[in-house]
Amino acid sequence: MRNNQPVTSVETPLPDNLFIYSTTDLKGVISSLNDAFVEISGFSREELVGKPHNVARHPNMPEAAFEDLWRDLKAGRP
Repeated sequence: MRNNQPVTSVETPLPDNLFIYSTTDLKGVISSLNDAFVEISGFSREELVGKPHNVARHPNMPEAAFEDLWRDLKAGRP
C-alpha cells in the first residue's frame, strides 16, 4: 500500500453542507470526483482522475478499513 508522507498536524474541516465523493473502477482507479473532494485533497483534478485512489489516502488509515471497503464493494454493496 502507498505510504503517503509526510503527515502534518494540519486539519481541514469539511463544512456541514458539503460532502466529498469519488468513484473508482474495481482496481481502485479514480474515474470521477466532486469539486469538494478535489479541494479538500490538495490535489488538482488532473492529478487524481485516472490515478489509484490511494494517492489521497492518509497514511494512518488502517489497512483493515480498506479490506472491509473492498469486500463490500466487490459484493455489490455501496
